[in-house]
Amino acid sequence: MRQKGTGNIWKKTVDFISDKKIAEVMLGMLVLSLVPILYLAGYARPSGDDYGYSVFTHAAWLDTHSLVEVFKASVHTVKGMYQAWNGDWFTVFLFSLMPEVFAPYTFWIVPYFMVGVTVLGTTVFLHDVLVETAGIGREYMVILDALVLIASFQFIPSTAIGMYWYVGAMHYMVPHAVALFALVSGFRYYRTGKTRYIVYASLCMFMVGGSSYFSSLLVFMVYGMMMVLFFRKRKDIFYLLVPFFIGAAGFVVQCVSPGNKARGGESFGFSVGGAFLTVVQSLWQGLVTPLDYLRDKTFIYVILLLCAIFGWTALLKRKGEMPLRFRYPLLFVLLMYGIYSAMYAPAIYAAVDVSLGPATMVYLTFLLAALLSILYVEGWIIQNMQEGGNGRLGRMRFKDVLLDAGSYRARVGAPLLLLAAVLTLFCGSSLRNCVDKQVYDYVSSGQAEDFRKQIASQMEILLDDSVKEAYLVPINDDQGPLMHMPVTEDEEAFTNRVVRDFYRKDRVVMITEP
Repeated sequence: MRQKGTGNIWKKTVDFISDKKIAEVMLGMLVLSLVPILYLAGYARPSGDDYGYSVFTHAAWLDTHSLVEVFKASVHTVKGMYQAWNGDWFTVFLFSLMPEVFAPYTFWIVPYFMVGVTVLGTTVFLHDVLVETAGIGREYMVILDALVLIASFQFIPSTAIGMYWYVGAMHYMVPHAVALFALVSGFRYYRTGKTRYIVYASLCMFMVGGSSYFSSLLVFMVYGMMMVLFFRKRKDIFYLLVPFFIGAAGFVVQCVSPGNKARGGESFGFSVGGAFLTVVQSLWQGLVTPLDYLRDKTFIYVILLLCAIFGWTALLKRKGEMPLRFRYPLLFVLLMYGIYSAMYAPAIYAAVDVSLGPATMVYLTFLLAALLSILYVEGWIIQNMQEGGNGRLGRMRFKDVLLDAGSYRARVGAPLLLLAAVLTLFCGSSLRNCVDKQVYDYVSSGQAEDFRKQIASQMEILLDDSVKEAYLVPINDDQGPLMHMPVTEDEEAFTNRVVRDFYRKDRVVMITEP
């Protein structure tokens, strides 16, 4: 009787904690996890390239307060960079519109914008794939979306690239989000055949083609696979060639930029041997890096376990007529592995020192590929168990428990959630390195406030038009999650020159002696 009573209490507890309530809790956890990141936005400042790309647009705004003149200055910046340094014509255009072009102390907008773009891109993508394509309930989509976003922000390889460095985030995070919109437009066109989605996809690919190699490659691969896999069923799938070629044209324009050779050296260019080695090395890195994540970002595997737990229930409760069949699990996983591994290719092929931007793109793509692989394999298992037959899955002993959502939640899902809680205890080092902890340490140590005061003293001089030779005091070397390239004692150093030109000074120098 006691065992029966205990069982009833357990069942009532599990039933009380509904998946809808869990979705609300997960959404709350996501919001809370973003509070420290956004709080630190008030301390963020432009740095290095943020000033360099905005010199002409800032001058145009100061002189005319005309958006037309600012636009002309942006085009001028694109032309100059295209010839001398950077072929990414669309993102260079965006680089030149850094918020402080228009007003000082507006840089706090950047982290808010980058967080918003990342959340929106990921959420729109997962909603389309999980709800519209796979038929998963919205509450489960919220749970999975929140888990992916928490992992994305808390263990991102570079907080500068992700949130706090305008040029870096604009170069990687914005194209990534736009690429996800392009994929969604392609998926919706396949499902509906409506021409407007080709238009949306084309607009997205115009932007992506002139920005990040990583985002371009992601969309090219997915569109290519869609046309190869679905052309027999839908001949009009080849209309995806319109956005494909628009993106490809923009991609070629940036690849042939004279600035690329100036930046990458005389050896920069295409070779068949180099491309082959790049593919091999990329596939190898696709195997090795998840092992590095296991060591350095251990908690993301707990998050993926949670995705598997809730994903199983979500697939059991798919609504209406099942719009998606899970037929080729091995092929799907291999495709996800190939797409994720391809994110290594641009950096490997370039063979030059790169920022943590490529690592960030690899990481974000890994999370999405891992989630979709988990759900597809689970869907295949459930589908085969439901259809019965003589296979092993059809004769599985605990099939009834696994196929009934209520029984699964009480007898499998809830115990696995307890296991996830236990595993969390072994992720101490990983959790101590999460972004929220980095922000807490930086703010609680007083370094953030010191940085704010030191920057304020510099800005007082830089914004004073009567001061033509700016002698600035040093700032903290360690800026925690923020990105800041300090002015140096060498007035011809890059940072000194771009700060000098942006604020229209004759010279800008850091003084270290009284």
